Amino acid sequence: MATGWLGWTPDVAWRTPIPELLVAMDARVEWANMTNPFGGKPKKKPESPEEKRVRIKAALRGRSGQSHEVLA
Repeated sequence: MATGWLGWTPDVAWRTPIPELLVAMDARVEWANMTNPFGGKPKKKPESPEEKRVRIKAALRGRSGQSHEVLA
């Protein structure tokens, strides 16, 4: 994911903490949706920092209460 879709070098990908990787992936998905000339998914309410923190914490613990969007 980091070396492919995000375009990072392997060295950077290996040294990046998982939460930072997840935030970068979410930002990449958001950017792709915003710049899609053919439209995208309907706009949903932006995730608050607290909601994002809870989602990342759950993903790191292996309890994904919400599914993590990979490619919207």
